[in-house]
Amino acid sequence: MLKEELLERVREQGISISSSMIERYVEYGLIVGNRVSLGFSQGVVTHYDERSISAIVLIDRLKSSRMCKHQKDCIFILYWEGYPVQWDKLKARLVEFHSSIMNTFKEVAGYTAHPEYPEIIEDIANDEVGRAPKAIGRPTKQSKEMQRIEAKESTTRLIIASKLIADIIDNGTISLDVFRTFNQLSNIDSEVMNETILEPTNDWLQMMTWKNAVRHSNEQDYQEVYELIDLLKEYWSHLEALFGSVYEIPFFGNSIKNLENYFQLKFFTDKPSFYKYALLVLISGGIRQQLTQFLSNHKTRGNWNQIIASLPYLLAQVSGEEVKLNG
Repeated sequence: MLKEELLERVREQGISISSSMIERYVEYGLIVGNRVSLGFSQGVVTHYDERSISAIVLIDRLKSSRMCKHQKDCIFILYWEGYPVQWDKLKARLVEFHSSIMNTFKEVAGYTAHPEYPEIIEDIANDEVGRAPKAIGRPTKQSKEMQRIEAKESTTRLIIASKLIADIIDNGTISLDVFRTFNQLSNIDSEVMNETILEPTNDWLQMMTWKNAVRHSNEQDYQEVYELIDLLKEYWSHLEALFGSVYEIPFFGNSIKNLENYFQLKFFTDKPSFYKYALLVLISGGIRQQLTQFLSNHKTRGNWNQIIASLPYLLAQVSGEEVKLNG
């Protein structure tokens, strides 16, 4: 459809939009326009995909909710939801994000070598706790003690996180001691985790391809990643349909809660930051083709469906209690 028709149909949705806004969305890569020549000396016109209408509706909702600090970041949510976006603009935003992370990591790694680093982190943690909302009235002895405990926990959390980052940046590996401490503090301590995850993670880190994968990415990479995202969403939807919420999934849900509570963040959220990190991992991970092939396999799908069907019974046998299901 032409721009005039697109404007008319979007306005029918009750959305105020102008021609310049359409052009800005195209500039940011949020919608895709196909430029077609009208012939010699006749100029060109831009045709828009039918899904541009629902994409603009979503953009308007994201703007109203102030979910994106910058309109350009809407591209991550649109991509994740399967809307056509301009992959080169998506890559440009991801490169910016990757660069900011690497710069921050390098700064953190440099701080850990400072002789007064623990004291610096402690000051930061105290400031962090001090800025938290407080109860009305004079602080009690109990509230002061709670504040001291929170500051200490925050200090420990920041130190272990920075050591993890320093290991990656300075050594290209994560030491067993740091990884074990990280798991213990996250309340997911397990020797199985230490042994089965750490070694392949370090092998991947030492390959160093993750540092340049985003800059070297191309259109095919983003097509392959979305194919994998679509598969992951399909598998994940089966779990959500069974339990209703990620936090209600036995064992796994508790681990997610512990990590989110300890690091004071949300993994499963519609904020662009989640999609940025997820896309960064999928582009840089180096295993998306193997994983896509595995998840696409008919046998894998059949086994997964069998697991989903038998999961409530198996979990009840392990826990000795009835497992709460959605609905």
